[in-house]
Amino acid sequence: MTPILCDMANDSGPPELVLFDLGGVLCRFEPELRAAELAAAIGVTEEEIHALVFASGFDHECDLGLHSETAILERFRRLGFPGDRDDLRRAWAKAFIPDRAVIDLAIALRSEGVAVATLSDNGPVLLAAIESVVTPVAIDEHVFSCMLGATKPDPAAFLAALEFLDARPQQTFFVDDNPVNVLSARRLGIRAEQANKAADVESALRSVDLLRAH
Repeated sequence: MTPILCDMANDSGPPELVLFDLGGVLCRFEPELRAAELAAAIGVTEEEIHALVFASGFDHECDLGLHSETAILERFRRLGFPGDRDDLRRAWAKAFIPDRAVIDLAIALRSEGVAVATLSDNGPVLLAAIESVVTPVAIDEHVFSCMLGATKPDPAAFLAALEFLDARPQQTFFVDDNPVNVLSARRLGIRAEQANKAADVESALRSVDLLRAH
């Protein structure tokens, strides 16, 4: 990966790219809904799903791109999941409830010529289902950790995302609900703010002179 050098001297103008976290900003993250869906399909308790998939570290491996969607489906079938690839995608997407007000802000940004992307710690199952969660008109590009081989707040995740999007730190604005991720982005020269409610997201965007026409 070619390093992206930070240039803090030219950060006064409006950003050209906005990176939104997915679960916690563009969507409410409610993992218990996903656990309930998977548990019901397999015939186990939600606690067992949590232990087998999430506490075990398997989900984190998926976030890092270590397992393909096919391999994930095969693992769930060994656990007793009776569905196909589409069924697994629907179950996985249950954890993400779109925040319509924030998505409308993303659409408004794009209408003003600002590029909009997600930067999310998620794996290939959700990536395959993402257009059922977030309307395509809101986002230019979805960038998931499974594509990058690193998760936030690892600086490698941010640098790989910027390289993938052909963006520079000083031209990028990042919104995340996790203050640790925000701090990591700032250390790389990316302007960033913590927010998770639509009003706070809008305020953050306006603080860097975005949404001028709205």
